[in-house]
This record gives sequence, structure tokens and C-alpha cells, in this order.
Amino acid sequence: MKLQDLSKDRLIELKERYLIKLADEGTFAEVMGVDYDAPSYGDLANADSIVPDEVIEREYNGICFVEDDFFCTANEIKFN
Repeated sequence: MKLQDLSKDRLIELKERYLIKLADEGTFAEVMGVDYDAPSYGDLANADSIVPDEVIEREYNGICFVEDDFFCTANEIKFN
């Protein structure tokens, strides 16, 4: 799957991952313009409104995803 093929839930999960990535890099506070170093639970819950789609497009453009890349669909039952 390419970025444009992802469901809304998967896109939101990428936004959450992006916030965590910024914290891991030590750039969260600077990039997000806040005075704390890691996303709060509120930040993660509101990742869809905090992180613009354009940022995700720039960050993940060209990556080919598979279903196992996402927690939000990990519990879905697959019937073949």
C-alpha cells in the first residue's frame, strides 16, 4: 500500500508515530512549539488535528506499507 491508499485510522497512526519520532530525536518541543519534550496522551489522541497531512506526505512519501505495519488493524480477522 502506498500512503494515498491508507485508511484514516492508519494515517492517524502515522501521525502518532511522527510525534513519537520527534521525541526520540529530541526535536519534539522545537518542532511542535511547546515547552515539553514528548507528546502527551492528549497530543497523541489529537494527532490528526496537530500534525498536518502534508507533513506525513513529506515524511512517508514513497514508502510501501503492509498491513502488519499498523497496530490499528492488528486485531482484524482476515478470511481468505
